[in-house]
Amino acid sequence: MQTSLLTWSLIGCWIFLARGACAQTKSAEPINLTPQANSVYVVQDHRWAPFAFRNQQGEPDGLIIDIWRLIGQKMQRPIEFELLDWQHTLHKVRDSGSHIHGGLLQSEERATYLEFSNPLLQLRGALFIDSKKLANALDITDLNNVPIGVTAAGYEEEFLSAHYPHLKVRLYNNNEQLVEAATRGDIHAFVADYPVGMYYLERLTTPDKFRVLSVLYSRSVHAAVAHGNKIALKDINEAIAKITPEEMTAITQKWINREEILVIPWGWILLLSGCLGAIIIGVLLHHNKTLAQKIAAQNTALKEREQQVDLLTSNMTDWVWTVNAQNCFSYVSPSVTKLLGYTPEELLNQNMNIVLHPNDHERAYAQYAHVLAAARRGEFNGYRDSIARFDLQHKNGQMICTEAAVRTFFTPVGDFAGAQGCSRDIGERKQAEDVIRQMAFNDPLTQLPNRRLLNDRIQQAMAGCKRHRQYCAVLFLDLDNFKYVNDNYGHDNGDYLLQQIAQRLSSGIRDSDTLARFGGDEFVVVSEQLSQELDTAKHQALLIGIKMLELFERDFLLRDAHCHITTSIGIALFNDDSRSVTSLLKQADIAMYQAKANGRNRCVVSDTPSLFI
Repeated sequence: MQTSLLTWSLIGCWIFLARGACAQTKSAEPINLTPQANSVYVVQDHRWAPFAFRNQQGEPDGLIIDIWRLIGQKMQRPIEFELLDWQHTLHKVRDSGSHIHGGLLQSEERATYLEFSNPLLQLRGALFIDSKKLANALDITDLNNVPIGVTAAGYEEEFLSAHYPHLKVRLYNNNEQLVEAATRGDIHAFVADYPVGMYYLERLTTPDKFRVLSVLYSRSVHAAVAHGNKIALKDINEAIAKITPEEMTAITQKWINREEILVIPWGWILLLSGCLGAIIIGVLLHHNKTLAQKIAAQNTALKEREQQVDLLTSNMTDWVWTVNAQNCFSYVSPSVTKLLGYTPEELLNQNMNIVLHPNDHERAYAQYAHVLAAARRGEFNGYRDSIARFDLQHKNGQMICTEAAVRTFFTPVGDFAGAQGCSRDIGERKQAEDVIRQMAFNDPLTQLPNRRLLNDRIQQAMAGCKRHRQYCAVLFLDLDNFKYVNDNYGHDNGDYLLQQIAQRLSSGIRDSDTLARFGGDEFVVVSEQLSQELDTAKHQALLIGIKMLELFERDFLLRDAHCHITTSIGIALFNDDSRSVTSLLKQADIAMYQAKANGRNRCVVSDTPSLFI
């Protein structure tokens, strides 16, 4: 009888312990509210971790879920969640006047039946590829014959259809099925939100099995209601406006490296020890030993995960960082070493000016002051997202051109509260842009401004002379008998001669003047800041033309012979912007042909045939 009583007591205590452990595990979850007339009904994807999913207890959980619980507190209304496959969430909100979509990206197609709230958070869409199967892929255009997996009715499907309609797309019901298909080898590429793709990859395989080929877009996540539900949209925006940056940061940090560990409080262990004596103590010791082993295993898993995160951030081309309200670094990813040569430890707690190139200090301060003034005027709702280019300084002194996606946080009164961002090296892209700009505005043979840039310079000169009431002149130069050089010495010598003429003319003009190659063997000089008196300005322009002629008195040296060549020059003057660039060049061209008709190797000022040599 005593043994039976002790056994039933032991069972009763274990029931008490189990109930206590469950209560401890669930205590962090909000108590489910009984549906009420004023409840807010929120629909969201059930396979969108870490933003929205069902936890081990079957309850809605995730970053978006926590944001909506906070919105409910601000609205002083209970929140009821309904988690479905993604495409069903869209239908639910569209066909119901009361349901709200918890979070999605805005698009033209969705805007036909939804209205969107103010931004909740920023999200990047990434293209993931199999590291081995597609090892040679460098860009999305290399995947023309590769099926790319996306979530059905997701923004990814709409984005690929609009921007890459030739690519093959394979649809899946939700993100978990999508990544499972990739890890099984059904597909070798898929598009997903970057945190979501990484979340499921870490649970289904190792992140190094897949790599991010490119970030396709960066957009804001919004809540949404059906068209016409203005009252609900207004209530949502007012509640979002009440969320402070500190509250949003707390929710975000909660979902960074989150792990759930079940721990039995020592108070319960002491209570059970006192009630059950030596037998229960033995049972608890055995249980604690098992629990310690589980905790040790979870700690090992956490360390492995930290190593994977370190490996991932160390091999990223982007540099992730955060700064506090004092503009000092509070987090620096290991990838900064590749970009700037510093270790994270060298930058932590240092002012961010340590990496800003001196040439960019003034511009950065001006931009900071402008944004801060706007925040204090109440133009931003707690934070501001922006894309900015900054020149950073490598530890060795080298300048690194970067582009940063930055979220800047502000206090309720508009003071700076910190920032976070992701920076990348765009040096190669900037060089490519410079090359394209050079090709667009400069002649490839002589490197002089081409006709397109010449038109812009003449328009600037017209505006300037109108303001200052000064004359400017256009000198149109055409080489005499250049065809003879091409026919007798070859086109390569002709090109070499044009290059020498360009160099000699460049050395003979003022710094304020513009020399351009108009085409073929024609050059144009734009000479500004002449006299306000027409006769004096004509005389000055004529002297400039004579100086141009004198530059041709010395022979030019071709690759295998000396060459003497002359030029004829036509001059047109102007002192306002009443004429078109085309008509002005036409006037100078006519004067140039007059110079050729008068015997070549001379210059003529338009409308003044007596002024020539």
